[in-house]
Amino acid sequence: MTNHYETLGLKSTASQQEIEDAYQKLSKKFHPDYNGGDQYFSDLYGNIKEAYEILSDKNKKAEYDNREHTKKTELVEEKKSTAPEILLFESDKETFVEGDTIELKWQTKNADKVFIKPFGELEPNGRKVFKLKNFNKPELKITLDATNSPSGEITSKTVTLINEVTEVDFSEFEKDEPVEEYIAEENEQLQVEKEPVYSNSFAGTAAVENGEIPVVKTEESFFSTRGRLRRSSYLGRAILLGIPAGIASVIIQDTYNDTVIGWSALVMIICSILIFIQFIKRLHDINLSGWFSLINFIPYIGALFGLIVVFIDSSRGSNTYGADPKNRS
Repeated sequence: MTNHYETLGLKSTASQQEIEDAYQKLSKKFHPDYNGGDQYFSDLYGNIKEAYEILSDKNKKAEYDNREHTKKTELVEEKKSTAPEILLFESDKETFVEGDTIELKWQTKNADKVFIKPFGELEPNGRKVFKLKNFNKPELKITLDATNSPSGEITSKTVTLINEVTEVDFSEFEKDEPVEEYIAEENEQLQVEKEPVYSNSFAGTAAVENGEIPVVKTEESFFSTRGRLRRSSYLGRAILLGIPAGIASVIIQDTYNDTVIGWSALVMIICSILIFIQFIKRLHDINLSGWFSLINFIPYIGALFGLIVVFIDSSRGSNTYGADPKNRS
């Protein structure tokens, strides 16, 4: 439906005199009697007359103005409801160094176009993995523009990544003052406390003096090779560490993400080292040196040896590596 003010070529704030003048001018120009009875001019004049009849009557004009105001308000609200929203736009890193793999994730609503600078136009929802090479600027800004074409609305959001690489400022040093000497002086100020020396967990066969076995009194620790570990404790820890190692192994086989593979490999290495430490203490428990753990690296024989060690009972009483975990004398 044509706006009556626009039909008369007026603004919505036009006065009654302006409405009257506009009608008289347009009537003379577009009246069908002055245009050979052409149907086009007849229809146009009908619209002009209708607009004048409504706007020249104060009551009808007020009702019309209220109706138009309501329509405009509803249109604004409709545009708001279709404005694009960025529900998610984030990076898995806040800082980076050259060569890092970075993952972007985004999710939008009411957007039919998404443009991410510097990657170009992408899907409204998705993820992107990329690497940085030869990037020496202090920060990287990545901007997402979400567009709703029907309403023409655009919503933007920027993610900023900070470059961890910074140059060292040597301006505080004297030209003739060696940097190495400055560092050495700093190191001399450190106070180092000597730790007590314990016997090596890979110690050889126990020495027997006067018919008694000397006992190293040390408490067993999860992260140390010192002490003894009974069968049940060893099996429990092996299972506990084996589960994350197994999960990491599956992840490595099923993903192509370098970052995920790297972290999974790290988990496997840490778990393997910790299991190896527990195995050494299991050897101690049956009064064998930790060096016997190297047998595990021999194909087939190592697997059989490991199985045997698991099921051998603890040596009774204290031995070179500590007290009996079963508290037997």
